[in-house]
Amino acid sequence: MKTDLLSAVSKQEQVKSYQFKGSIELKADGSLMGGATSPMAAAMFAFLKESKVEYSGLTTLEPAQMEAAFKVTPTGSSNIDIPVLIKDNKLFFHIPALNKDEEYLMLPIQNKQGAAAAIPADALKNPGQLATSLNTLLVSGINPEWLQNSKDPVQLPDGSSSKRITLDINKKNEQAFNDYWSQSLPGLMDVFKSNGLISATALDAWQKTLKQVQFRTPSTISFLIDEQGFIHEQNWSLSFTANGSTNINHLAWTQTLSDLNQTPAFTKEVPAKQKSVEDLLKLINPAAAKK
Repeated sequence: MKTDLLSAVSKQEQVKSYQFKGSIELKADGSLMGGATSPMAAAMFAFLKESKVEYSGLTTLEPAQMEAAFKVTPTGSSNIDIPVLIKDNKLFFHIPALNKDEEYLMLPIQNKQGAAAAIPADALKNPGQLATSLNTLLVSGINPEWLQNSKDPVQLPDGSSSKRITLDINKKNEQAFNDYWSQSLPGLMDVFKSNGLISATALDAWQKTLKQVQFRTPSTISFLIDEQGFIHEQNWSLSFTANGSTNINHLAWTQTLSDLNQTPAFTKEVPAKQKSVEDLLKLINPAAAKK
């Protein structure tokens, strides 16, 4: 069973285009913020601490291109729709509170040889490799006894068959899994660093923060593997504490992939109305812009 899961994780690197759909639900306690004092971080946490994010889209890695739609719904508030486009080495996204109608914020995507950019090109071209590296580190050292296999095949929307393998965190293995998590963190952080997703300066801070996370029962991570050996769906249902608090946080993430390695039918064009992040910062803080 563990061999099948590792094989599926490794094979995911072969996926170069796909459609995707998913959701993230968060119910977080204030202890998750720890000692963070950044006003921006505090405002973002207050906005998202009890929320649901739904998303869908299609993407290809060579060349890097993506069309996606995100819907963010904080508990007790109206939803916010955020369309996203990656095309021509640029990331475009529209946030209603910051943009006029049909106006998009733009962030450049740059190769390592070029000038500094908000998003490194390698991070967009190699998400399969990134996901494979992270999942391999997560799965490779676990105890096979923590895994459960679905007794019966699971039917996919297209009528084909698949099997579900679940990593179950329960009272018997809770402490052992947390020990494993702590030991795995340096390797996980190195993967993010090597893919340009975290700076050396932030590496230690993130590692210290994540080391305070303790997973609690019931928590599960499941993978739905199709007949070709690809991961068709992931479901993460996690309960955890942080920063020494006993208050429980809950995170649920579901993502499904379809049309693997099929030619995507992109439809969106580069927005005619664009605003750079620098322009936005000038509007938010004119005094700082003059310095």
